[in-house]
Amino acid sequence: MKLFLDTSALIKAFHKEKGSDTIIKLLTNDDVKIWISELTKIEYKSAIYRVFNNKQISKQDLKTTLQSFDNYLKFININPLSSLTVSEANSLFDKYYSFGLRSLDALQFASFTLLLDTKIFFVTSDKKLESIVKMSGFDVINPLTYNL
Repeated sequence: MKLFLDTSALIKAFHKEKGSDTIIKLLTNDDVKIWISELTKIEYKSAIYRVFNNKQISKQDLKTTLQSFDNYLKFININPLSSLTVSEANSLFDKYYSFGLRSLDALQFASFTLLLDTKIFFVTSDKKLESIVKMSGFDVINPLTYNL
């Protein structure tokens, strides 16, 4: 199984929240190949710093979480951001802005579509993005509702 995880899904592997158990089960399956956008690296940091700033984790937990994430990046596929990704994101935004597609989500979605693999699942816990990706004809896994 091939999975493309956006940041809302991947963070669940490193910060315990609703849907974390599902993500961990998916990521620890030996038959799963993981892809993320290069954008996820900075989005992840932003999200985990927000959790820290909201005093939901300690400074030590922040450090541990960031180190664990950096180590994990060595074992997954990262789709680089490029002018082609931005161009695709612009096209997707033009097509789906009326459905609430946001700029960074358009970049995530573009990274996914540029993989050109019909047998890959888009994994997100963002309900609006889930709806848009499904509307486009792709398979989506939402860790908040997915049953293994």
